Amino acid sequence: MDLNRLIWTKNVKPLDAEPWAYRSIATIYPNLKIFALHWRNLEHKDETHVKELQEGDLMILRQHGKVTHIVQMLNNQVYCDEQAGDEFNIYRLVQVVWMTDDWHNPPHTDEVFGCKIKFPPSGKAIKLENLKAFKEHWSAKELTFQQHVQNVLKNH
Repeated sequence: MDLNRLIWTKNVKPLDAEPWAYRSIATIYPNLKIFALHWRNLEHKDETHVKELQEGDLMILRQHGKVTHIVQMLNNQVYCDEQAGDEFNIYRLVQVVWMTDDWHNPPHTDEVFGCKIKFPPSGKAIKLENLKAFKEHWSAKELTFQQHVQNVLKNH
C-alpha cells in the first residue's frame, strides 16, 4: 500500500441510525470499492474547500474517535447530489485504499496518528501539515508518518 500521498484527514458521521458511515460500500463499482464521499454544503460555502483535494491524494476518514478508512481521490471533480437534500449535497468520488475489517474495534485515532490531536469539530477535510500537534510530533521522527500508518494498519 503506497501512502506517500496521505496528506488529509476528515471526520465523517453516519446518517440515520447507522453505527458507522461508509461501512457498506454500496457503490457505483462495488468490486473497485468506489463510493461518493459527501461533504456538508450549507449555502454552497464549502465547495471551494472540497476542490483543494487533488486527484490521487489520500485521506484518513475518522469517526467516533476511530480510523475506519483510507481513501484516494479519483479525480478533481466536485459533484452535486440533488437527491441528498440541502445539507450534504456535494461529494467527491473516492476509492478505498484501506478499510477496517474489525468494525467492533477499528484502530484509535491516537494510535494511527501517533500522537493525541484535538481535531476541529467540522467535517471539512484537514491537511495534516496544518495540525500543530501533528507537525510537532512528526517533524523530529526518523520514521515517516506514512510508514507509521502502514505499520499500525498491518498489525491491526
